[in-house]
Amino acid sequence: MPVTWRAEVEAAREAGFTFLANLTAVDEVGHSDHIRVLLWLERPDDGEPARIEALVDRDRPSLPDIADIFPGAAWLQRQVHDFFGVEFNGGDNRPLIHHGGGAPLRKDVLLEQRQEVHWPGALEPGESDAAPGRRKLVPPGVPDPSLLADPAATAADIALSATGARVRRVR
Repeated sequence: MPVTWRAEVEAAREAGFTFLANLTAVDEVGHSDHIRVLLWLERPDDGEPARIEALVDRDRPSLPDIADIFPGAAWLQRQVHDFFGVEFNGGDNRPLIHHGGGAPLRKDVLLEQRQEVHWPGALEPGESDAAPGRRKLVPPGVPDPSLLADPAATAADIALSATGARVRRVR
C-alpha cells in the first residue's frame, strides 16, 4: 500500500536486502482501478529475493521516493513515471524520453501514431480492400474507433479492444 511503501522498503534494507534488482509497474486496468508498482530486492549473502508491491490509484498515482534508500532506484523511478505516470514524491520525475502524449504503457493510452498510419486491416494479402462489409482490423495497440466514440465505454473496454478482441457491449 502507498502509505507503507517507504517503511517496507526501509525494513527490507535493514533485513539485509541490499541489492536492488528491479523496480517497475503493471497497469491493472480490467482488474482494478490501480497501477501496481513492484520492487524486487535480493539479499547478497544467500541470494534470497524479496518483492515489495504497492497499488496506487490510477487517477492520482503517487508513492514516496526511495532513491535515498537505494540510489539506483532514481533511474527506475523515472522510468516508471515516464511509462506509467506514477509520481514519486520528493523524487526526480523529469521525463527520460518524449512520448508525445501520455504514459505509453498504460493500457488506456491511445497509440496516436498507429492511428494515423494506414493499416491494411487484412489477415491475408489482398483481403483488405476485397471485403468492404467485414469489420476493419486496426493495428495492435489501437482500440476500435466505434468503442472510442461510445461515451459509456470504460477504460477496461478500451484496453480490451486494443488487444484486438471484440468487445461486446449490452445496449
